[in-house]
Amino acid sequence: MPHLSTTVDAANTGTEDAEQLNFPPISKDHILNCSYDSWFLGYKSSCLRSRIISLPPAVVSYLQEDGIILADDEAEQHPEEEWHSEGAKGSRVEEVYSSDEEDEPEIDSRPPNERFPETHRLIKETIAELGGAVVPKLNWSSPKDAKWVNPHQNTLRCTTPSDIYLLLKSSSFVSHDLNHAFDHCDDTPAKQPFAPVLVLRPFFNPHNALEFRCFVKHRALIGITQRDLNHYDFLADLRPNLTRKIKHFFESVLRFTFPDSCFVFDVYVPENDDAEDGLGKVRLIDINPWSPSTDSLLFSWKELLDLEVKKPIYGSLSQDEASGSASEEDFTTSDETDEDGAAGQGQSFGQLEFRLIEKDDPAAYNFSAPQYSAHKLPKEVVDASAAGGSGLRDFLAQWRVLTEGKGDGMWEHAEASGGTST
Repeated sequence: MPHLSTTVDAANTGTEDAEQLNFPPISKDHILNCSYDSWFLGYKSSCLRSRIISLPPAVVSYLQEDGIILADDEAEQHPEEEWHSEGAKGSRVEEVYSSDEEDEPEIDSRPPNERFPETHRLIKETIAELGGAVVPKLNWSSPKDAKWVNPHQNTLRCTTPSDIYLLLKSSSFVSHDLNHAFDHCDDTPAKQPFAPVLVLRPFFNPHNALEFRCFVKHRALIGITQRDLNHYDFLADLRPNLTRKIKHFFESVLRFTFPDSCFVFDVYVPENDDAEDGLGKVRLIDINPWSPSTDSLLFSWKELLDLEVKKPIYGSLSQDEASGSASEEDFTTSDETDEDGAAGQGQSFGQLEFRLIEKDDPAAYNFSAPQYSAHKLPKEVVDASAAGGSGLRDFLAQWRVLTEGKGDGMWEHAEASGGTST
């Protein structure tokens, strides 16, 4: 959900950040409608298998606290791993983060399995139920910006509750969900309270080229863009079929059922060699707010906001209408044509424009910085750096305690090369 500044943004928008974007009023209810737990059951047949776990206040407090204290019960779950030695217990971690200042509030130093045992147990059971490896996210965001901290080779793959805790506590995106989800909203009170949830989905390796972000304005699909901002030769040939499949999915599943008339949704369209068009079923990955907090990728928010939809459909649906009682006949729909024409980085299908990174686009060769690099330092690292050499040494000692035995010999490699790498 949080917007990321990228070189593509800069190329497409120029001074967009400096300009005042004229978003319509953003209600708290719109943000909550995009929360995974609000829409998943209604579109379950189009989604990846998921389990939703409510997060009680004790878990939310734990995720927001400084320091990293992980579970100490995972010796039973992974007896072949050695990182659960006595040094990895919660007490050792707490010592590294202890403070001499008496006026600081005392932080609960118990490990998660003791601090919120029921939720911890449920997470362990859900991981096993989903095949032993999962991908976590909260209401809106996954901790993609913290992949680098994961012992599982720079992925979101989690096999233990501690893997999940480490990713969530290290992620700026997760912090945004918990603390800043309603920053751009008006003052109208929400009709429903915000309830943090943890979403777990089975881990798999998608083909990044086949993930797309789609923009809906006044119940018209106006834009589709790659999510992975690299050039792929084969996508140009697939564009007509991808457009047809995504457009059909939107018309038949989302257009007249999602409560709000403006929103953004993400889909994954896997390859299928047995299908005539070479593509499988469209899978709904996420629904995002029509808000500056959502990354517009190859579009700029200014052009999306300025675009005029033919015969727009305004307003929101009631809960009854959104649950399935509304139909196309209940609305005045826009005229749609499928006339093809080139436009910018994309190809236009009526009002719908599908943008890809083109081969000669400078943006395709301008990603020298790793994705999410601006978000790769957890608060603990920043605090340790600010404390000088002693702070960094303490953090390194704690980090070694937490990752020993799970980093595929990274400490041995670092020592052999004469230092550590980041």
